[in-house]
Amino acid sequence: MNSRNRYRSIDISDQPQSLTLVILIFIFCFAFSISTVCAQDEKEKWGEGEIQRVEIEIVKDRQISLPQANRNFEKVPPRPVEPIKPEITYQFKNLSFNAGDYNPAIRPLRLKAESISKIYGNYVSAGFGNYSSPYAEAYITNKRNKTKYYGVKFYHRSFLNGPVDGSNSAGGNTEFRLFGKTMSNNVALGGFVNAENTVAHFYGYQPGQVVDASSIRQSYTIVSLGGELENSKQSDYKYNFKAGYSNLTDHYSASEGEMNLNFSSQYKINAKKRIIVNSDYYLINRKDALVPAKARMIFKLKPAYQFMPMDNLTLTLGANVAVENDTIGKQNGLHAYPNLAANYALSPSVEAYAGLTGDIDKVSLHSLSRENVWINSNINIFNTNRALEFLAGLRGKVSGKVSFGAGLSLASLKNLYYYQTDVGAINRSKFNVFYDNGTTQRTNFFGELSYSTESFKLVARGDYFAYSSTIANQIGSQYAISGNPFGNGALQRPTYRLTVNSQYNIYDKLFLGIDFIAQGGIKALDLEQKNLVTLNAAADLNLKANYFLSKQFSVFLNFNNILSSNYQLYLNYPVRGFQVMGGASWSF
Repeated sequence: MNSRNRYRSIDISDQPQSLTLVILIFIFCFAFSISTVCAQDEKEKWGEGEIQRVEIEIVKDRQISLPQANRNFEKVPPRPVEPIKPEITYQFKNLSFNAGDYNPAIRPLRLKAESISKIYGNYVSAGFGNYSSPYAEAYITNKRNKTKYYGVKFYHRSFLNGPVDGSNSAGGNTEFRLFGKTMSNNVALGGFVNAENTVAHFYGYQPGQVVDASSIRQSYTIVSLGGELENSKQSDYKYNFKAGYSNLTDHYSASEGEMNLNFSSQYKINAKKRIIVNSDYYLINRKDALVPAKARMIFKLKPAYQFMPMDNLTLTLGANVAVENDTIGKQNGLHAYPNLAANYALSPSVEAYAGLTGDIDKVSLHSLSRENVWINSNINIFNTNRALEFLAGLRGKVSGKVSFGAGLSLASLKNLYYYQTDVGAINRSKFNVFYDNGTTQRTNFFGELSYSTESFKLVARGDYFAYSSTIANQIGSQYAISGNPFGNGALQRPTYRLTVNSQYNIYDKLFLGIDFIAQGGIKALDLEQKNLVTLNAAADLNLKANYFLSKQFSVFLNFNNILSSNYQLYLNYPVRGFQVMGGASWSF
């Protein structure tokens, strides 16, 4: 191959793309040379780096106008009315439509009936403790009846020994009770029969004295029965009527029969007004070895009108009228007292109250023997005339768990009774009853607090009493005791009292109960020493523990007077020291 063939000439006609590229390059070079020459000419004319002076005029007055458009449109003419053939006719007919009764077979879903939990309302309990003290209690009733309930109760607790000379200070209490109640749509009728026996000994004799237990024994047997009638239907008029009879006999020659009739009612006029009528009647027939039988009567009538003159304020306006046949002093047998009360709600949970009233307070051998089992035979018994009493206080609840109350009472009492020991080695153990021939002024300040949850309960109350009485001087004068006067105060009555009761439930297995009682300031006239003495303060701490082995069976352990305080509530009568008792209970 020769060199001519190696270097082949380029035929432009055969290469259109290459020709176009050559033409573009030529044009670009020509334009660049012309722009360079012009730029050099401009520099030579104006000088290098000099800006040419130019004026620019902007005109804004030009208006754009368009010819008016022609908007005349041709309206579409209405179509002529054409009659409808054939003509339309309407016919109205009453259609009667009877549908057959549809009785769907619905089967409601039935829930499975919940099983009724078994209740154990009946129980028996028994135990034994030191001082040779047996204990037994039983309570049996019917279960789950909407129209009636009935049952029987039995209780016994005794001490074969006591704090002084063993069996010479024995004592005990036994009670047997039958009760029942039936309810209809309108009324409820109930009744009871009760028999009770209390045994005690006059062990307050001179220390070292040799005394046979049977010669100082005292016992009170009370047999009573009663009935009750009340309306059970909710209505504007409510009533309750009670009637009963009780007969008491002691180890000696005393006996007393007491009949009582009690009626209470109220009629609701509207939500803010009501009428209240209460009435009581007592007929007491008592006789003793040296006291002939004599009937004592008390009749009381207490009408009142209760209304709300304004929101949160409730007023009660009434009177207490009493008729009695007590012959002490020169008092009239007819008594009239005010019965005024006011309650004001300071908030939904706090209430302030005040009242002014008076009454005849019944005193009988029944009441005196329950208060002091060591009273003497052939004592005088008269009612207490509460001539006037003023009450005021505050009470309420906090958060549904805490309740509180505080207040005061000022009372003017006539014929208030006091206990006083007799004279002699044996007789010093028996209390006579003396009555203030003047007027006793009594002041009582009190406060109470309670706290309750599902597992814990606490109730505490404190009282302070102040008495203005010359009873000690009166008794001292009767016994010709030198050294009068003995001061101005009460006998055998405390000036302060504090009680605390608590219960604690631990997982429904262990129940703990703690009770504490403290009282003091008790004054007594010692006829042998011929002076006025103040008894030591009493402090009594008790503990009860009940452990459930099952829902029906439990064991218990009780501790009384844990502090072993040798205090006296009545002169010459020390109480039992530390006591412990254990036992078991069964519910069924």
